[in-house]
Amino acid sequence: MELKQIITILKKDWKSILIIMVFALALTTIFSLVAKPKYEINFSLLISQVTTQATTDFKYDNYYALQTKDKIGDHLMSFLKTPEEVAKILKDSNFTTDNFTTYDFRNFFRPYKASVESIGVTFLLDKPDLAKNIVQNVLSDANQNLEKTYTPDKKDTRYEIKVSDPLISLKKPHLVLNLIIVLIVGFIFSSFIAIFKEYIKKPQELIKTYEKI
Repeated sequence: MELKQIITILKKDWKSILIIMVFALALTTIFSLVAKPKYEINFSLLISQVTTQATTDFKYDNYYALQTKDKIGDHLMSFLKTPEEVAKILKDSNFTTDNFTTYDFRNFFRPYKASVESIGVTFLLDKPDLAKNIVQNVLSDANQNLEKTYTPDKKDTRYEIKVSDPLISLKKPHLVLNLIIVLIVGFIFSSFIAIFKEYIKKPQELIKTYEKI
């Protein structure tokens, strides 16, 4: 199908395209105005080296320390995706999870590797009141979990997880940005429908022509 044909089809069916776009824009506007704003909480879990290795058997102590911190970071990422651990943290923080599913627990925290020695974490709250409580419980449970999984000897390097102060920011729906996106998507979607309708009509018109003959 050539560009001229597509333009002709769109001009012919412009009313349907306009109706779909206006309907999509209206729904987006209502949703953006009604949707409750969320608070985004950002904090970092810092993997700190408490003691250095007391033996000289290993020449590259710093290298092995960084490797260990990297592994601890990977473990923290998994820890913050474990539904049972997340459920315990939220329960200890007096956060209501009555309507939560396993999927909700698994996706409550969004951890990412900020560096070899730190994990960045974000999560959303309707109200920021429990933010510090949740962050402190994450720190406490993470250190308890580290003690269970990593038990160094007296001469080995020891590690401890520390936490930064949470950064709280208000997230509101971006009405203008949402409208622009919906406008573009709505136009593409309605244009596709118009072209598809025209494509279906052609075989039917051919059948009618043959029937007349």
